Amino acid sequence: MIFAASLPFFMGIGAALVAAADSPVVSQAHRRFVPGELTVTAGTVVHFVNDDNVTHHVYVDSPDMQFDSGEEPIGKSVNLSFPKPGSFTVLCAIHPTMHLKVTVR
Repeated sequence: MIFAASLPFFMGIGAALVAAADSPVVSQAHRRFVPGELTVTAGTVVHFVNDDNVTHHVYVDSPDMQFDSGEEPIGKSVNLSFPKPGSFTVLCAIHPTMHLKVTVR
């Protein structure tokens, strides 16, 4: 399924707007999150896929939300639900330069 926002996804720039009924996919490739920004509605589950050749780790640590996937081996995936509005930064504990900004409406 290709969305209108897929061009920024493939270019690694821009933000994608995704409805709660969709299950957006974020790739972990080349030691970065692709896309780098994502806007979703509250209740959306984001599917993170480790498409890289190294282990990754997905976590959020904010006053409004905590999540820790633990190590995510090559080829594995993890789902992360964003239940309420806010702005969240998703990080990789193994690669500190990896940042994904998620805006939840």
